[in-house]
Amino acid sequence: MGNWKNITLHLTDIDLKDAFNKLSYLDIISVTIQDKRTPNDSDWYDDPNNPSNIDNETHKIVLLIDFTYPTINLINEAQFILGLDSLPKYNEDIFEDKDWVKFTQSQFEEILISKSLRVLPPWVKKTDFRGESIYIEPGSGFGTGTHPTTKLCLRWIEESLKKNQTVLDFGSGSGILSIAVSKITRNEITGVEIDQLAIDNAYHNNKINGLKIKYALSKDFSLNKKYDTVISNILASVLITLSEDFRLITKKELVLSGILTSQKEIVIAKYKDWIDLKLVYESEDWCLLYGKLKS
Repeated sequence: MGNWKNITLHLTDIDLKDAFNKLSYLDIISVTIQDKRTPNDSDWYDDPNNPSNIDNETHKIVLLIDFTYPTINLINEAQFILGLDSLPKYNEDIFEDKDWVKFTQSQFEEILISKSLRVLPPWVKKTDFRGESIYIEPGSGFGTGTHPTTKLCLRWIEESLKKNQTVLDFGSGSGILSIAVSKITRNEITGVEIDQLAIDNAYHNNKINGLKIKYALSKDFSLNKKYDTVISNILASVLITLSEDFRLITKKELVLSGILTSQKEIVIAKYKDWIDLKLVYESEDWCLLYGKLKS
């Protein structure tokens, strides 16, 4: 295995998207735009249909090249392609190649949600555990148990979801919440997701857990059936647009997460005409809202 170099360009007074398009013509391994901010500060979870601006304060361009490629030659090429008056400033990071499958797997370990609930990837060695184990193989669907909002939803399911309920997991991602509902309460659960690849990932995780939960694409999902409990852990901006749809399908109670604490009042206000949402949990700037249907 060889070595590689990441070259981070420090560009000012230039359109990053335009620079990215021009630099993509370089004969190198890859060109990427990366967020400089922490996950909690970034717009990673904002509405993908209305992305935030990409600028030099919040993002950076990173060039990946072979270790043997002279960095100064690359910088000269970048200056020429971008039409800059002087060489751009940059940082160089050298790293060793590795078995990326094993490395990726090493990033996912057992996550203890409570004394009686844990999430773990299927390749982790099984240990004695007096409780429910949810096996999740990371894929294209959101939800491995690491994000605070997933943990908040799992906590609510374990502590508050009653048995003998029909449940809808809207924005089911990897299937982690629907699997938790099935294992903990044995309730009838349906998952809905916009992405077919995520649904495929959810079915795969169902197989690992010995379950047969049904999932549907959102474009094929009917709003004619009501569910006792609707759970949705997706973007706050999307939750706002779904208020009237959720009104049609919620029979008793609604659980919403994927919401920054700073966004909770906007979401509560959008739903107030038909349900009183209250703050139940908070964790790392994220929160979970819960409400019972008005009689």
